Amino acid sequence: MNYTFDAVYDAAAAAQAERAFYVRSIWELRRFMTFAPPVVLSVAVAAGLALGSSTWYVVFMSAFLGCSVLGPIFFYVARPLAARRWALECPIRRINLTPEAIQVSSGQRTANIPWRHVKHVWDAGDYMLLVFGRFAAFGLPKGSLPEGANDFIRACVQKASS
Repeated sequence: MNYTFDAVYDAAAAAQAERAFYVRSIWELRRFMTFAPPVVLSVAVAAGLALGSSTWYVVFMSAFLGCSVLGPIFFYVARPLAARRWALECPIRRINLTPEAIQVSSGQRTANIPWRHVKHVWDAGDYMLLVFGRFAAFGLPKGSLPEGANDFIRACVQKASS
């Protein structure tokens, strides 16, 4: 069985879905990767100050500490802005769901994504997120999904992961 339909993207909802993915991926897929660097670098800066390390060491570690804190904050803002901009540029995308893959077309671009690449299916308000990894997901507006497509997607992902 195949499903072919036009997905209509709303800029505000796409941004909200992207932010939901980013926050949930931090907590569920990369908690250690996000929170360990600031802790370790804080200890390195404190140890450097306590032990009287050279100024370059403290400045260098402090710069890394600042980046480890500001990086996640930057992406918390930038990723939803990018999703919003993309939804405004390509508000309608052609989606083709087959038992082997999902195909997404917008303008001259087409992407074929095998179901084995989808690791999780998450709910994000008005969107269904197909999660590829710690940093990547594709959102599908639930309002655009034809009847039965939701179950079809979940079945394909489950079959591909087993």
